[in-house]
Amino acid sequence: MPSNFEDKIKTEMSANSEPDAMYVSTKLMNFAAPAGRLLDLGPYMDKWGIKKSDFVGSLMSPWQYNGKQYALPKDFGDLVLFYNKTMFQQAGLQPPTTWDEVKSDAKKLTSGGVKGLSLPADPARWNAVLFAYGGKVLSGDGKSAAFNDSKGVDSATFYTAFQTQDQTSALPDTLGATWPGDAFGKQKAAMVVEGGWLIPYMHDTYPSVQYGSVKLPPGPAKQASLLFTNGWGCSARTKSPDACALFVKYMTGHDVQLQVLQSGFALPSRNDLANDPAITSNPDVKNLWDSAKFAIPWTFGPHEDKVESAMGDALTAIFLGKKSVKQALDDGVAEANTALQQ
Repeated sequence: MPSNFEDKIKTEMSANSEPDAMYVSTKLMNFAAPAGRLLDLGPYMDKWGIKKSDFVGSLMSPWQYNGKQYALPKDFGDLVLFYNKTMFQQAGLQPPTTWDEVKSDAKKLTSGGVKGLSLPADPARWNAVLFAYGGKVLSGDGKSAAFNDSKGVDSATFYTAFQTQDQTSALPDTLGATWPGDAFGKQKAAMVVEGGWLIPYMHDTYPSVQYGSVKLPPGPAKQASLLFTNGWGCSARTKSPDACALFVKYMTGHDVQLQVLQSGFALPSRNDLANDPAITSNPDVKNLWDSAKFAIPWTFGPHEDKVESAMGDALTAIFLGKKSVKQALDDGVAEANTALQQ
């Protein structure tokens, strides 16, 4: 996928020169659907026998706006907890099933240059904990940020305390790594919260490391993970809506989605692949697939880039000890609200 493709498509839409069919990210969806730039696929789904029930249920809402379906999901990823089997076995530990066990295990696994965890200053990891605490990023109407309430403070305190209090986690760069998966592969971190992209990475880069995974444990309010997805959609200006809809049907159909599954990087969007051996015979892939049942789409409206940046700034300030959790989140909400009010 070309870099900055969303900006390119936006520019083409402004010039009325966008392609008929297009790859749709949540960022592009949040811009184009409210602006009337995407084709409502609903009537064409009925016409060409495309059922919403064909797809994993949690994948449909990111492509809906005002009751209309503007794209269909092309694939998805979510988050699980990966753990180093050798380190766990040597410490006499079983894979954790609660966050308290994650916390306890991280302490037991932290030794010398190895940390129990590597949690980044990334809202695309913290938000899984935020949602498990019952918190939210935006208000119900999406017009203001809400991640600084008591649930936000409690979840951010828990997430950052692995590093700031327990010293059982460290940012990847302090472990000589480029990202948490790299720290995991170098066996500088015994656990990481990552998605399916870690599996081919470990296979190609650190094939000798033995690892497993568990679904993210339930939090005080519920079990949660984050759902990352992309879609296929059509321009509202297309002169061939039926042909475009059939293209979307093909790209989200069984044959292409099987190729997505076999690629190993992302998971397919279709329910009819749930029993494929590529899922059922691989415990890590199965954990990722099953996590979609409680994963929450990670998308925050037309200003989501700035909302994500505000949350990232808050986490960085906490990790670096520059601000208290409450002050950092308050400042982050103020930063996000500035964008949301534009």
